[in-house]
Amino acid sequence: MTGKVQAALIAVLLFLSVPLLCPAQCQTYLADRGDSPYARQHYQQAMSFIANGDYASAIEQLKRSIGYDPNNKNAQHYLGLCYMETGNNPEAERYFRTALNIDYNFVECRYNYGVLLRRMGKPHEASIMFIECIEMNPKYPLPYYQLGQLLKEKGDLDGAIERFESATRLKPDFYDAQRDLGLAIFERAGIGDNNAALDKLLTCARLVPDNPMVHYYLGTIYCAEGKLDEAEKEFRTVLAIDPRHAAAHFELGKLRYYRGDLDRCLLEVKEAEKINPSYSETKKYPKIDPVVTKRIIARCMEFKGKRIESVDAWREAASVTKDNQQILKHIADLEMQLRKEAKQKKRSKKEPIIVFDPAEVDALISHGLGQFEDNNLQAARQSFNKALELNPASFEAMQNLGFTLEAAGDLNGALAKYQTAVTLNPQFDGAYYNIAYTLEKTGLPAEAGMMYQQFHELAGKYPYDPKHIVALQQADARERARQQQTLKRGY
Repeated sequence: MTGKVQAALIAVLLFLSVPLLCPAQCQTYLADRGDSPYARQHYQQAMSFIANGDYASAIEQLKRSIGYDPNNKNAQHYLGLCYMETGNNPEAERYFRTALNIDYNFVECRYNYGVLLRRMGKPHEASIMFIECIEMNPKYPLPYYQLGQLLKEKGDLDGAIERFESATRLKPDFYDAQRDLGLAIFERAGIGDNNAALDKLLTCARLVPDNPMVHYYLGTIYCAEGKLDEAEKEFRTVLAIDPRHAAAHFELGKLRYYRGDLDRCLLEVKEAEKINPSYSETKKYPKIDPVVTKRIIARCMEFKGKRIESVDAWREAASVTKDNQQILKHIADLEMQLRKEAKQKKRSKKEPIIVFDPAEVDALISHGLGQFEDNNLQAARQSFNKALELNPASFEAMQNLGFTLEAAGDLNGALAKYQTAVTLNPQFDGAYYNIAYTLEKTGLPAEAGMMYQQFHELAGKYPYDPKHIVALQQADARERARQQQTLKRGY
């Protein structure tokens, strides 16, 4: 073989060993292997899109980045996160697995893969991921929190509390963990310490003061503790943050019912009904039961003496109640009473003597409540007294007059008004609860316990967790037993 032939063969072999690229492509091919400027450029653009919530654009940029650098575990991880955000779980799982194949000890990716598995309805597989995260990095708080949530869903409150406590120890400002720890402690009936639950939720309120749900949870715990004044403050705070928080309106209305405050109870419960349920769903607020709200409205109307309106309200309650036989019977009784009264009026030859205008009394009470809300106690007191001058039997005016005295710090004066109000409307169970609560505030636990018992006999159950009422009655029983022993022994 001549030298020219050998040179030609070598030239052909060299040509065949190089990809067929144009000059510009050759330059790109040579420059963009490994951690290239092009891979970094697309990756950085993807991070910008993610920051703005544009996950579709981020996916395109991350795919281009991976095309230049397929071993970039972070790009694979973020691609999985973007697919998870867009709801494409199979693709998210594929890219999380790819990132973990590149780096088995990639803890953040393993954690997010666990979150995805939990979202896909695979709690066992998710818990394995979170446990492996903890084994790889025991100081990483997020997997402890996720394990706590999984255990709480299974009903293992002790295990959930242990994991939440680990998360909060590692990260004291971990808002979600502090919140769920407080709620889990509160939920652990018979064992939980409400003071500990309150402490955790108060920490959450300091961390995120504008979160309405923290104040809502605080309000519900204060109700369970029998601290209705503190509960009202928390529910008011919720509504100051979000006036469309239907559950807070409802709980505030229910609380006012048990304080004997029918008018403001109606205002709150009706406001709760106006709010579109879809708003609560999008905000992940607690749902309110339409059956309960309609029953409360019907009871308020009935106790206010507006029986025609109460019949209509009870009919609405019956329409949304499956087992409505008792409600229908109650409606029939009310209608029978109304027909009986109408017949008696027809038979009577004398025209009824109108002593006062009920509309004027209602207007004075409404005006007084507005003044009370504005903290103009003296003016409110005058309005309620005027209503009582027109109608001395006005339960509402007497009750509201008590509120003005209580707000002014005159608990004994308020208590006297509340007790008079009960004589005017003895079937209203909320009035008994209100008297019991006021007696407890005045330092008369034995009398409070007896009045709570009267409420229970009339209503059939306690409205909140009865532990503090039981403790009150037990303390009174122990004190009476000590007094008997002292009398018996003489010392």
